[in-house]
Amino acid sequence: MKLELSIWTHHLTHLVYSCFYYSKANKLDLNIVRNSKVSHNTALLTISNKSILFDYSDDTKFIGLPSNYDFYFKRSLLETDRTNNVYPLNFNVPMAYKSYLLLFKLNKDLLFHKFNKTEVVRALDILGLFTNSGHGILDIRRYPKNVSDYGGNILYYTRLWNPDNNPDEEEKERRAVQNEFRINACRIIKKEFKNASVGLYSDELSSKMAPDLLLSPGKSDKKKYLKELSRYNIGVADDGLKNTPGWKIGEYLLYGRAVVSTPLNICIENFKEHVNYERLSSRSSYEELPEKIACLLKDKKYLEMGENNFKWSSNYLHPKNYMNRILGIVGVNI
Repeated sequence: MKLELSIWTHHLTHLVYSCFYYSKANKLDLNIVRNSKVSHNTALLTISNKSILFDYSDDTKFIGLPSNYDFYFKRSLLETDRTNNVYPLNFNVPMAYKSYLLLFKLNKDLLFHKFNKTEVVRALDILGLFTNSGHGILDIRRYPKNVSDYGGNILYYTRLWNPDNNPDEEEKERRAVQNEFRINACRIIKKEFKNASVGLYSDELSSKMAPDLLLSPGKSDKKKYLKELSRYNIGVADDGLKNTPGWKIGEYLLYGRAVVSTPLNICIENFKEHVNYERLSSRSSYEELPEKIACLLKDKKYLEMGENNFKWSSNYLHPKNYMNRILGIVGVNI
């Protein structure tokens, strides 16, 4: 197996470690090299003489031309674009596995490239002491092994995006709508449910727009957030950049949490309403949150959905099966 990337970005962490996990499980040689011709947030895998491009962009627009490859897997894939050799990557979750050993698989030109410094340092930070997203705290071996009942409590930590920081008028409007939802969602959940923990990551914009919702600095820490997540049953999610799902929802699934989310606008395989998540009617329907949460609380439906999501994440997100699914589509049998 040869995996080529120009820059190791956080978007690619899921793929890089999944390939590493797969190669170790199947005792395959894995060569991770730098190729400056591979576009940002994409990676090219060559296996059994087949070329597979992975597009992890937040945007629904294609970074590469699918016809240039045998297979094209895209994270933010619209149903209308699911044709020919194009397949969905489902949710993307930054995760890790034995990061200190992975570094030995990186070719020197990739390992020591200045633009890869951030992820390399995170990979070295196996205890999560020096960076906010140290790969040690993202190691899949630290994730829960089962679903537990914490009384149906609710978690929603989020951030605001400043519309003035983007020149595109459409994007400005999208961010304004997103911010409105996030602020009001936090407030209505906080008001209606005593067993909820909600808030905004503190910065200049959130301090100005919603000072009543600011999270303490400790809750902005990734290590502490994941520890917090392990003690909740219901997670609220909404679209991230470019109106596509962010990383939060994937974390909920790996932790076996029930989910309430704004509409999912991209292809997600076998991920069904009322089975894996409760869907709000629109990007602005924060007023529907109490009803959707109450539905999950009734007869502890959140536990059933949590189990469904734990199984789904095992099949579609966990590195033990992530590459199995992809190579099954490609037709590679190891």
